[in-house]
Amino acid sequence: MTKPKLLVALFGEPNTVERIAIRRRVDQLLLVFTRNQLEDAEYIMNKFSTLGIQIIPIMVTPSDFTNTLSSILRALDNQTLDKYQVEFSVTSGNTILTIAASVAAAIVKASILCNEENDIFEISEIWPAQLVNLTHKKREILSFLERFSSAVYQKDISKETGISQSSVSRHIHDLELARYVTRVRIARKKHVQITELGSTILHHKQIRKRRIWGSYPSQVAECIQTMG
Repeated sequence: MTKPKLLVALFGEPNTVERIAIRRRVDQLLLVFTRNQLEDAEYIMNKFSTLGIQIIPIMVTPSDFTNTLSSILRALDNQTLDKYQVEFSVTSGNTILTIAASVAAAIVKASILCNEENDIFEISEIWPAQLVNLTHKKREILSFLERFSSAVYQKDISKETGISQSSVSRHIHDLELARYVTRVRIARKKHVQITELGSTILHHKQIRKRRIWGSYPSQVAECIQTMG
């Protein structure tokens, strides 16, 4: 069964928000705007209500990354994420709001919609930000895979690294979602191969040594922890 759609949109040009919402056939709109945009935002909210689209208004502090990210994450609780297919429109808004919304999309594993000359493009491969902080075992698996130019039998990873097969399977699943590895079947057996992105992340010292959320304020970390 197809889930109803929820669009998280940064308010800017009213026609842009309206065009994306209608073309994507959204059922609910989470509209992010600043106090200076309140009057125009109320206009678009009233217009959408006549179309039967439920509106969730979120007023954020302009140029405040933490406030914007926290506000969006609080609105997208686990119950909402289970119920809706979530998409983000970040075409409008200033740079800080756009970055905050993009990070929120990565956290909840949602697609980002880009509007270019009346065409709407969907960017779905933004999940690596979720897993950029590799655990020791994930690094060990990637390091092992990088030694080979071809795909490796999945059971051999467990045998050579000493990591249990169940743990290897779980880590490979996460790494595949992040596009760090790819899985293929060869002679009906599961084989795994590191991708270019996985190799890049493995050797990126700054990413490898720092926790991606470590420098974020506590309220953002709490939102992420609650959702994860």
